[in-house]
Amino acid sequence: CTDRPVLMGAPTGSGKTVCAELAVLRAFSRHPGQKVVYVAPLKALVRERVRDWGGERGLCARLGKRLVELTGDHTPDLRALLAADLI
Repeated sequence: CTDRPVLMGAPTGSGKTVCAELAVLRAFSRHPGQKVVYVAPLKALVRERVRDWGGERGLCARLGKRLVELTGDHTPDLRALLAADLI
């Protein structure tokens, strides 16, 4: 485990998202009150993460965290960004 930046490249379906989820959990546990920014190369992948991590049963709800989507098509207001834990 590390708190240093990591660039991960691997084939489709190899578990990159699981690694990102573990990094998000680590960030929330090691740095309470800080925001986590998840970056994806495609808007479709962002939408998948919002669907998986958002909602009543998603990762954020289970952790008591707020998720906000920020893409070229969807820009939340400043209040929503400031209130978010995961962007």
